[in-house]
Amino acid sequence: MDTKIRVLLIEDSATARQVVSAMLRDDPHAAFSLHACDNLTAATAHLRDQAVDVVILDLTLPESTGVETVTRVREVDREVPLVVFTGCDDESLAMAAMHLGADDYLVKQEVRQGSLLTRTLRYAVEKKRARIALDRYAVEMERLAEARARQLLHQDRLATLGTMSAGLAHEIKSPLSFVAGNLQTLQSWWPDVRACLADCRARGFGDGEDLAYLTDEIPAMLADISSGVDRIVAISDGLKSFSRKNPGEKSLADPEDLVEHALLLCQNVLKYGIEVRRDFGLAGREVQVQPQQIVQVFVNLINNAAQAMDGRGVITVTTRPDGDGVAITVADDGPGIPDGTLQSIWDPFFTTKPAELGTGLGLAICREIVTAHGGTLEAESPAGGGARFTLGLPAAGAAQSVAGNCRAEPVAAETR
Repeated sequence: MDTKIRVLLIEDSATARQVVSAMLRDDPHAAFSLHACDNLTAATAHLRDQAVDVVILDLTLPESTGVETVTRVREVDREVPLVVFTGCDDESLAMAAMHLGADDYLVKQEVRQGSLLTRTLRYAVEKKRARIALDRYAVEMERLAEARARQLLHQDRLATLGTMSAGLAHEIKSPLSFVAGNLQTLQSWWPDVRACLADCRARGFGDGEDLAYLTDEIPAMLADISSGVDRIVAISDGLKSFSRKNPGEKSLADPEDLVEHALLLCQNVLKYGIEVRRDFGLAGREVQVQPQQIVQVFVNLINNAAQAMDGRGVITVTTRPDGDGVAITVADDGPGIPDGTLQSIWDPFFTTKPAELGTGLGLAICREIVTAHGGTLEAESPAGGGARFTLGLPAAGAAQSVAGNCRAEPVAAETR
């Protein structure tokens, strides 16, 4: 079986095509096969008809220039890893291209050795493989959760869900402890490793460009791993709190900070073609809540909006004082909520999206969380299109006493 990385090069300069071809041909691992096109029309046709592992895209082509070039490639294939080529004066253009879905960029004048090019291509391909694996895992976990939830519904309507959550949290935490422990060890070793790399560069040992790349990339990789571990820990803690009757005391929180936390957790679904607009106006007004649960609600609403717009559009988050409380609205410019389903969206297991994408539990659990906090969660679908979800919470000091009544619920992202 051919295991070579299939590269599609879209570059109108014959010289640049020859240089890239030579660099990939001279790769010591002989790991690449190259197909080159000198125009976007031929390239998109190849992308439709042939399997491609990674695309190298020149942002200046005869029939398309700038970020429009990225958009046209993404219209054909939204998932293929995309590395853009840019001139030394176009780094701002490259960053704009990454915002629209490019995975990385290279400045042509700086690619003097093939190692930088091949390393960048391998990294882009590995990122996609990891993302696919995580997406499959997430779909499978949601499928299992749906199957178990339906079973429990027939067994006294989710009465034993708490026990299941505690066991699942334990199963997650056990292997995660090994990851976290090894990560701490690597982080403690890094200063010594960095000093060794610097010494090697100073003495002229090895490839200076490779050593510089490692010095820059390893801390970023460790930080990404740490962020991922923290997120899994938070999910596991949420499952454990769901299994307890009294998951803990509430605390003062700024709703706008909770929104920002949720947006950070939703980064993966927001990074391609979705613009987030913030219209904050609480001026420091706080609420007395269990922060993790309210963040879960925001994550669900934001994911719903992104999925409803099919990954392209505008999400607007608005915060305002509302009498003795606060109101937070998450609105999108998608197709809106289908006619006749505005009230049904709150029913457990009701969903309008394919079975592989959700269980229909998300919004029902969200409303239960908000109600237990003494708040409200309402939905609207304006005639002009889009959907608007408004969460109302009592401000700190005005909140009703609901301590002990607010259960931590694990929220899976659900569309309407």
